[in-house]
Amino acid sequence: MKTKVLVIAVIKKDSTVLMRKKPAGSPPYTETWYLFGGELTPGIAPEKAAQDIVRQQAGIEIRMTEQSSWDTEVKADLDGETKQFVYLDAIFEYVSGDLVIAPGIEKLEWAPIDNLSEYDLVPPSVELFKKLGYLL
Repeated sequence: MKTKVLVIAVIKKDSTVLMRKKPAGSPPYTETWYLFGGELTPGIAPEKAAQDIVRQQAGIEIRMTEQSSWDTEVKADLDGETKQFVYLDAIFEYVSGDLVIAPGIEKLEWAPIDNLSEYDLVPPSVELFKKLGYLL
């Protein structure tokens, strides 16, 4: 089984977290809210990988404040092949810029941490938010 390693960015601004919504029909979890993540490649630091993907997909600048934890999940990738995903969870803070929605994202939203239970979140985000104490 192949493995993909991604940095997952919990981007905070005041008492909110930046969430993005998948468009209808987007695998593997359709029409759900999820965090930003970028695949780690040799020679690229986790912070830079997350900064690059967030800049491309949301138009904002962020800065890592803390590496949080590691998580894993086995699921079908976008190519349909089952893979093990390893997630480096990290906390980032918003630095600057205005949100711009990239193709493949239906909606971007600064979600109040106290209201995250009202969002249809992907399972890995639920688990991470529980670890962080954002969800019960």
